[in-house]
Amino acid sequence: MKKIFLLLICCWTISANAQVQKVNLQASGLTCAMCSKAIYKAVSAISFVDTVLVNIEASTYDIRFDNETTPRFDQIAKAVVDAGFSVANLTVMVNFDKQAVDKNGLFTLDGINYKLMGTSPATLQGSKKLQLIGKQYMLPKDLKKIPVAQLGNVASNTYLVSLK
Repeated sequence: MKKIFLLLICCWTISANAQVQKVNLQASGLTCAMCSKAIYKAVSAISFVDTVLVNIEASTYDIRFDNETTPRFDQIAKAVVDAGFSVANLTVMVNFDKQAVDKNGLFTLDGINYKLMGTSPATLQGSKKLQLIGKQYMLPKDLKKIPVAQLGNVASNTYLVSLK
């Protein structure tokens, strides 16, 4: 009985810490329904992905994750590229609970490092949308609109994001 109780507490703790709610991916280079299906299959095959909802007209994919895993956005972008397409936009819905942000805009969420571009609040609270910034998460024409100084020096294990 004690083992079952401890197992239930561990499962509750894991799900209570899951803060990334979903990802919205907009793909580029699609010309038909088969293109959309190729991306769907590639993203669905990623181990931490639970469900993928497709909007063919908008070329968007709402991606939800297993509760006990931490999503890796670079793996999602790689799956799209490996399927023969580009990521036009990748946004993440996160439910923050008094998440501290340091003076440089850095914070850690589920063991992953993030850097907020621009002005950073001291804490993040509630549901927020983060746009991932970088060549694998947006179209080159959109990346060129961001001043190089704002891109800054970001460690390879850190996601650069902006609040939407």
